[in-house]
Amino acid sequence: MKNRTQKVCQDCGKPFYGGKDCFYCPGCAKKKKSDTVKRIRVCQDCGVEFFGGPRSKRCPNCARLAKRERDRKNKKEGPKRPTGSMDVCAVCGKEYIVSSGRQKYCSEACQRKGVLEWQRKHKKGYSKESGQDAKKQGRRKEQKKICVYCLREFKSSTSTNTCSEYCRSEQKKLEQCVVDVKRGRKRDLKRYEDMRKEYRERMRKT
Repeated sequence: MKNRTQKVCQDCGKPFYGGKDCFYCPGCAKKKKSDTVKRIRVCQDCGVEFFGGPRSKRCPNCARLAKRERDRKNKKEGPKRPTGSMDVCAVCGKEYIVSSGRQKYCSEACQRKGVLEWQRKHKKGYSKESGQDAKKQGRRKEQKKICVYCLREFKSSTSTNTCSEYCRSEQKKLEQCVVDVKRGRKRDLKRYEDMRKEYRERMRKT
């Protein structure tokens, strides 16, 4: 892990290791996700504000009334697809015997494919409507990294873990020395580590 790109959390400023689009440390990311997923929303029926998830359209009271009305209607009209009847799988098109009212697929494999496809479309639409793509581009421009060689913070739009050509060259030499030592060759690894330590101290004071 020591040669991976270390980043600076855009919320608390702590260093952390993460992938391309990781902008927050694990603690801040968990809090951000919680704040984004569950937040204040407006009921489509009565207009009152309530705390709910991304797919919540009604406040608890209106949701309860809507479910009661839906159950009453279903009881009056009866099931559109009675248990034991035949229907067509939404994924592969094969016929299957209906075993429950909400069944759409003929097998667990088709169900998994159907759910994954729905998730892809939902995420794509959500990112576009909510402006998440634009926000992500902005965060990428502001993302700070920590140079693996000198430990200075820097910004870069490319996939790199060093802040300069000098650090890249020296880091490469150190890594090659480590590889040679593991292969049984006699190399002065401490010399390269001392050079790095000295350079880090010099950069810290500037």
